Amino acid sequence: MEEIIDACQVKLGFRPAQETIQKDISNMKEEPPVGLGAPIRFSRLHFGYEYTDPNYTLMGVSLHENEIATIEKAIDLIRAIGGSRISDKFNHAMQKLLSATYEKEPEAASIPVLQTMIPPVSRGLEHFDLYYQACKECIPISFIHFSYQKRTFKHVIIHPFLLKEFDNRWYLIGYSENHSEVRTFGIDRISDPELLVREFEHMKQETRFEYLNDVYGVFPMKDRKKTEITIYANELSTHYFHAYPLHESQLLQKNSEGDSIITFQLIPSIELARYLLAQGSNVEILSPQWFKEETEKLKS
Repeated sequence: MEEIIDACQVKLGFRPAQETIQKDISNMKEEPPVGLGAPIRFSRLHFGYEYTDPNYTLMGVSLHENEIATIEKAIDLIRAIGGSRISDKFNHAMQKLLSATYEKEPEAASIPVLQTMIPPVSRGLEHFDLYYQACKECIPISFIHFSYQKRTFKHVIIHPFLLKEFDNRWYLIGYSENHSEVRTFGIDRISDPELLVREFEHMKQETRFEYLNDVYGVFPMKDRKKTEITIYANELSTHYFHAYPLHESQLLQKNSEGDSIITFQLIPSIELARYLLAQGSNVEILSPQWFKEETEKLKS
């Protein structure tokens, strides 16, 4: 036992209590999912612990020092992002992963060098796992939807195929029986969701790919298809578009004066229109004309 504690001192930089080591070994011997099913026994001949299978490794994977360091960096990233923004189950799984890594002594702890902007937990995330299950297993959902604009409640049945996060908010997208078309619902406006036992309305692959790849945001403009959108950006905005492309289809043609003409292959959306409006006089929509007109209407 003392040799194990000494090894921890050398390897990890601190000396765990003997009781901690004993509990860890006991947990390792437990069968999954409680433990790891490690074939550990106490050898009276050598007066120490050993594997009955000399080729056994934890989780069946042998890690080198550089791989362990890489995993620790990944865990730091997970810790910074947090799980509360997604669901309780994800957060619990993350905590189990973090607890599997060693804890450093308080004096050895370092000041974080990574910080992300994590929004407060919003309403609706408590049902995230149900929405995920419905999308993954193709199960229709019944729920009550509240319209912020109309201030009314409405019963909706949706055949969901995508959970999408945009601007720190989550949305459920699927075929709505009420509207006989694909609709988007903010999960903060959904209450009393229930899985239904009924035939699922499957969407075409191209429809699913459109919402995955061809829409900036979550609310595409009604009856509009993927098209080329062209804007003018002055020198200042050109720097931002160059550093932070709005979409993978972005094509930026810079002029000698520093300004640019930028094109996107996208389905026009409310979010895209509002983003371009927010740029003020730094950006001008050149085409298509109807999208420019629809964007202008959003000013009022």
